[in-house]
Amino acid sequence: MAIPQEEDWNQRVDALLENSEDDIVLTAVGDMIFNREITDYPEDSYQNLYRVIQGADIGFGNLEMSLNETPELQKGTYNFRRGEEFGWEILKLGINLVGLANNHAFDYGAPGLLDSMRILRQSGIAFAGAGKNLVAAQAPVYRQVDRTRFALLSFMSGDDWPKTDPDEPSINVLNAPKVFLDGDNGLDGRGVPAPLASDVRAMEDAIVLAKRHADIVLVAYHLHWVPHSRAYPLPDQVPPHQRLVLYRAIDAGADVILGSGPHVLRGIEMYKGKPIFYSLGDFIYQYRTKGIPEIYWQRDEQKDVREEFDTVVARLMIRDKAVSKIQLIPVSQEMTGPRTGSPSLADRRSRDRILGSIIDLSADFGTKIKINGWYGEVE
Repeated sequence: MAIPQEEDWNQRVDALLENSEDDIVLTAVGDMIFNREITDYPEDSYQNLYRVIQGADIGFGNLEMSLNETPELQKGTYNFRRGEEFGWEILKLGINLVGLANNHAFDYGAPGLLDSMRILRQSGIAFAGAGKNLVAAQAPVYRQVDRTRFALLSFMSGDDWPKTDPDEPSINVLNAPKVFLDGDNGLDGRGVPAPLASDVRAMEDAIVLAKRHADIVLVAYHLHWVPHSRAYPLPDQVPPHQRLVLYRAIDAGADVILGSGPHVLRGIEMYKGKPIFYSLGDFIYQYRTKGIPEIYWQRDEQKDVREEFDTVVARLMIRDKAVSKIQLIPVSQEMTGPRTGSPSLADRRSRDRILGSIIDLSADFGTKIKINGWYGEVE
């Protein structure tokens, strides 16, 4: 199959959508950090990317920002916020299901989190991982498509997340505090994350309960705690504790794991026939906002790397209440200029780089991915 140029995007996406008309389609993307609208970009590479997501029955993403009208509540430096209009922008993009359990959920405090939930509801976007109290944050959300019922549970893995009153607004945290091995004085702050057994059991119980009421259980798992600096290796390798926790999730009944957090792609593993996307990377990475002093992202050690702006849209076909096919649509984002962090379908050079990376990363788990023209497909 010939590699499509930009003028071929309409034809290519038409064929992609037509070939899956008999399936239920789920698209999944990684972290979304907006600071401006993108759905009005007129170029085919943008509009046809949106068509891929809009053409799905369910479009999932991890919303790593706040939707609220109270910027004065900002806490810290790296905070991301837009107002009510961005609920509609997310829906226009084709995203109708989001995970909220992540390290930016409380950027604007409990009022900001409550505002985010209100705006998502009024925009028609379902969410999991946050709630008016801990019980609500731990609960699944359900979506019905034809005769197949989906459940979403959203978790954040944190090593030092503060305890909150269970009756107050909360997110769903699976704690993994650091432990220090014999001979480690702990002064370098490294240590090894050790998921709390009680939290892992709570995750398993939540999945078992969700599976009783759904055919397909989606688990969004946000693992952020990685260095953002060229002084450290690229965080594209999967921590052993994450792999073990997600095996437990599938053993409990999860059907698809949707990882996010490290801001780069990680590999895909098929465990007992169920896909684990260890990280879908950044889908929209507009992190340079007026609230962040320019010096923070201009320091040499903090300069962006290309891998933070490369990603895929995972496109899953569901047939007979099981995943029957997985396609990987390569997406790249501009790194400079007014469209920094805005996603579009990847051109030939970017596509080869992105698919080559996800093929190599997934090979570590024995997962084979073939290139089908302009996208990848899990074998």
